[in-house]
Amino acid sequence: MALSIDKKKTFGLSYRMDPHGSFAFKFEENYTLLVASGSWNLECAEIYDALLRKRVESKPDLTRCIIIDGRNWGLETPECGAKIKELHHFLSGYYKALYNAYYLEPTNIQVGKYLLDQRNKDFNGVFHWQYFHVLDEAVSWLNSHGFNVPMLKDDDFPKPIPADQYLKYL
Repeated sequence: MALSIDKKKTFGLSYRMDPHGSFAFKFEENYTLLVASGSWNLECAEIYDALLRKRVESKPDLTRCIIIDGRNWGLETPECGAKIKELHHFLSGYYKALYNAYYLEPTNIQVGKYLLDQRNKDFNGVFHWQYFHVLDEAVSWLNSHGFNVPMLKDDDFPKPIPADQYLKYL
């Protein structure tokens, strides 16, 4: 069943399916925590894209670091991957450097690495990334690049929210 969406509230995004996938952000002064879970489709990526663009445009930073918890992330549709790559192109124009520490399960690290390396390689002058299955190692890597990220626990990450619940913010 397709969502009934007020086009004015969603910046004209058109949906062909219900959004599948969940995510949540936690913006701290020195770093961002992001959780991505489930299998994402284009509709989920469009909502994620709109929210992140809105945030970046309202508070651009020269250099930023993000820890992305993808331990419960599934796969993505090809259209979703293309939309996220568009977002990365946009972000590369706002940031001098963006450090991404991907926190993944050992069982999905190879698939994640393949997809993310393909997506990020065009932006390797701005995007810097590494993969970890131990959170402390992700924090240490970011701190080795001059960031001041405190030691974190899994409970520090926000709980993922289904993408369609973000529509009210657009």
